Amino acid sequence: MVTIKPAAPLNGPALLPDALVDQYVKPGADQLLLLAAFRLTALGWVEGHTAQSLMRRRWVATFDGFNDIMRLPREPVRSVVSLAYFDQADALTSGDGLWRIVGSQMLPAVGTTWPVTAGRGSAVQVTFEAGYDDVATEAPALQIAALLLMKHLFDGGSIEDVPATVTLLLDAQYRTPVIG
Repeated sequence: MVTIKPAAPLNGPALLPDALVDQYVKPGADQLLLLAAFRLTALGWVEGHTAQSLMRRRWVATFDGFNDIMRLPREPVRSVVSLAYFDQADALTSGDGLWRIVGSQMLPAVGTTWPVTAGRGSAVQVTFEAGYDDVATEAPALQIAALLLMKHLFDGGSIEDVPATVTLLLDAQYRTPVIG
């Protein structure tokens, strides 16, 4: 099992600037707090739906143990900051130098294998940096989808009925089908 949590919050206004939001959503002065909540909800939904980190920030992924190939659950992966695991004696151990990164996959360093971990859940913790430096130029469909979803929420829609336009912008390019 893999769990993922951000080590740093999203900066909503940096990803969906007020000037861009004002063009499409047109909030009143009394709706700014509501708009901020919708902005973060839309951005969080897009990140969760696509497994993309919309801005460069740290994430912490926890795994039950090592696999031959460990896929880090947010892209684009920029670097691994640290790896820690519980060894067979159930002692927390640093895994510095044990890995190499290929895309979003973490593999054992060349010529090595992963160490044996304690027989417990959450035995491996990877802190890594993932995300875009400028989502508007590197992955504009993500930003546009978040803006459309924010507008949908502002107009009274819900996360349960996401417009097809939003999912079409995201699914073809940013979602990987899972078979099996």
